[in-house]
Amino acid sequence: PQSKYQTMTSPPSSTGGTSCPCLNKTAELASLTERACTTPSGEPGIILTLDNGACAPLHYGSSVCQPHDLVYDPNCDVSLATNSNFPHYCFQSWCYVDVASCAKTTNAVYRSSFFPANSGAELFYSYDTCNSTTEDWLSVLERDSVGAVEIKANVPAYQKPMLYKRDGDGVILATPGEEYYNNSVPYEGVYIDYVSDLVRISNGDIQDISYTYKSMGSVAMHPSSHYTAAVQDIENGLADMSVGPFWITGQRLKMSAFTVPLIYDKTVLVIPKPRNKNSLSYQTSKVLAPFTAGLWGVVIL
Repeated sequence: PQSKYQTMTSPPSSTGGTSCPCLNKTAELASLTERACTTPSGEPGIILTLDNGACAPLHYGSSVCQPHDLVYDPNCDVSLATNSNFPHYCFQSWCYVDVASCAKTTNAVYRSSFFPANSGAELFYSYDTCNSTTEDWLSVLERDSVGAVEIKANVPAYQKPMLYKRDGDGVILATPGEEYYNNSVPYEGVYIDYVSDLVRISNGDIQDISYTYKSMGSVAMHPSSHYTAAVQDIENGLADMSVGPFWITGQRLKMSAFTVPLIYDKTVLVIPKPRNKNSLSYQTSKVLAPFTAGLWGVVIL
């Protein structure tokens, strides 16, 4: 597989484009002492990710355009390679660059997902400056960013047949009672079936959705709307999403994003049809309408 992709990478001696050169970030990686490690060859190294990531030497990604992952990423172990499952990004060359300089060129630059903003390191990389393509690596990030998530969803209120619970006798409840605050009593309804189908077709991206109640604190903040209170819980971090027939309002949009509407409410304003009034009394009253009877008396007198 290596020879198949070698033509897509730049020579190992390349140091990137003139206006977007590769940088030596060895010292910056060495400063992250909480992620220090020793490589299998005995060199000082850096743990690439905090979830039991590989230990790479401190010169990982520095100074030259190389397929750095081919050597240090366990997923790029050539002994495990087959034509069907070997990651294409392994053969793509890249290096760390200066984001300010590269932003003035047409080279695409990305912050390292291994070293995010709160990691203590400012590390940005570019495949373009090494005449490589970023798409293979970005597809891996996109795939891994959603895998097997568990979602907590609150329910603002009951609405048959969309959302409801049953009592101990199996009777559908129209209004919430004590069972509303008991998460062991399952929800039923059209919306629950819809969300269950989303979980099923997500192919494992959504591991599970658990349902809970809206908080009383948010109800106190929005006493006129249980639905706005449920959205407040999302902004407060108490729930990941809310399931229910919501109106999308400006106030709620400031707190949370919404899915594409599933149902549209057609609302119309009905007023009496104006009638033509040509009687002398009506036309006279229009002339007198600007002032009250008392004011007309003052004017006349």
